[in-house]
Amino acid sequence: MRKRQRGPRPVSDEPLSAGRVEYLEQARERVRNRRIRRTALIVVALTLVVLFTTGIVGSSVAMAKDWADTARILLFPGTGWPQQTGVMEVKQLAAMNSSFVELGEEGCVVWSRTGTRLNSIQSGYARPALAVGKNRFVLYNRSGNELRVESRTQNLYTKTMENSITLCAMADNGTLAVVTEDPGSTARLRVYSSAMEQLLSWSLTIADGTPLRLAFSPDGRRLAVAAVTVNGGQMVTNFYVVTLAQGDPLLVGSGSGAAQWLSWTGSQSILAVCDSRAVLYNASGGERAAYGFTGQTLRDISVDASGNTALLLASGQLCQAVMLGRDLGVENTTQVQASNRIVRSGAQFYLLTDNGVECLSTDGTSQWTQSLSARPQGLLADRRQLLVFCGNTVQVLTPPAAENNAQSNT
Repeated sequence: MRKRQRGPRPVSDEPLSAGRVEYLEQARERVRNRRIRRTALIVVALTLVVLFTTGIVGSSVAMAKDWADTARILLFPGTGWPQQTGVMEVKQLAAMNSSFVELGEEGCVVWSRTGTRLNSIQSGYARPALAVGKNRFVLYNRSGNELRVESRTQNLYTKTMENSITLCAMADNGTLAVVTEDPGSTARLRVYSSAMEQLLSWSLTIADGTPLRLAFSPDGRRLAVAAVTVNGGQMVTNFYVVTLAQGDPLLVGSGSGAAQWLSWTGSQSILAVCDSRAVLYNASGGERAAYGFTGQTLRDISVDASGNTALLLASGQLCQAVMLGRDLGVENTTQVQASNRIVRSGAQFYLLTDNGVECLSTDGTSQWTQSLSARPQGLLADRRQLLVFCGNTVQVLTPPAAENNAQSNT
């Protein structure tokens, strides 16, 4: 016998219509979506915290700006040369990626290699100086405590140090080294990441010396320091290598006189040039090779991308160009006309005189001479073009032989 149920049936027991089922499924889907979005937001927030903590965001933003600068240079080429830069007296000149920066008495300008003006800075610094990396540079005041880190097109940040700045260096990866005066020591060296986070600090004593030259390794993980001091009444330069991850300076060697040049010629070798001697140091310590030029005055030095060196030496009114290989072996020595600057580029080198530019092969054979209407103050050489700087003007220097060939072809 069937049991009779009294009263209305529970709602849960009633069959659901198709519309009701669809509505409930949509509600469940909305709940699931809210949970997924909430979980995703938590993951993103935690990821951002980790990225900011480790400095990856700062590096990524800087990298994005470098890519944007490169894209601008490639997509919007300039009108070519000659151009007037606005710098009458060139204080410093340095090449960057597809561009160059030129420093004058009141500021600096950045141009692409195709003739586009990318940036112009009127700093007002009393004693401005530059240090250049691959895609950015630092402009600092040697009579003050302010520095500006610039990309090729814009300011990245401006920093005021506690004490006066004496020296800066910039690595290709954006790492920055700053030397300042320090009341408690001879000088203080600080190193910052590309996101301006301090990586290390070193207070140098009188025995350590005062830094005169800095140079980052190609990978930006080590810093070579040339610091001058006095030992036994004689001026001496101590050469150190600082590994940024460790922070402990390693003394790799010492030399008499003041350091005139410091650079890495490879991942494990450092070229140091003092008043009368060029030395190749191992990054782990000790001399690898040396070349002495006692009795002659070092007028200029140039090291090309392969680590080969050119020395311009003077003795009275006579000048001598010395070509050295990566191991400081003498490739050639040539008596040359009185010159102010030397620039080495592969199998050639260039001499800047009072009235022009001369090109010679590294074996000393003269290739061509080009007279100019004004004294050349700088030269940038690569495989694509020669840019010569004369006062307010930058122009492409075309070798006479190539110019004659072009005219005969037309």
